[in-house]
Amino acid sequence: MKKTLILLAAFAFSVGAASAQTAPAKPDRKARMEQAGKTMKTPEQRADQAAQRLTKQLGLSAAQTAQVRELHLARHKEMQAKRGQVATTTDKTQRHQEMKAGKERYEAQLKQILSAEQYTKYAQLRAEKAEKHKGHRKAKG
Repeated sequence: MKKTLILLAAFAFSVGAASAQTAPAKPDRKARMEQAGKTMKTPEQRADQAAQRLTKQLGLSAAQTAQVRELHLARHKEMQAKRGQVATTTDKTQRHQEMKAGKERYEAQLKQILSAEQYTKYAQLRAEKAEKHKGHRKAKG
């Protein structure tokens, strides 16, 4: 009888300890940024930042910088509009295809703005960034 009670008590304690170790829900991106004291950037701010980054990396002219800024502004506004539609669209493959088509349009327009040398350098930087991201994902997983 004593052995049964001891086993039952041990089981109850182990179940209690296991259930107490659940991970808290991860807050969404907006909540994490607000906790850090940061604000979400507007599409205009994002476009300015992207144009400045590409100008620095690729040595763009003033005209190219303005075109890249307009391209990024249009892309960010489109993406912002799509985020509002995510809740209504449940088909993942459709959303994925739309995103892929949008990226291809962006790449084609960017290729028209940049010179061949600049676009080659851009593609190289993007590939390096993808490799770095891939390495971080493997380290986490």
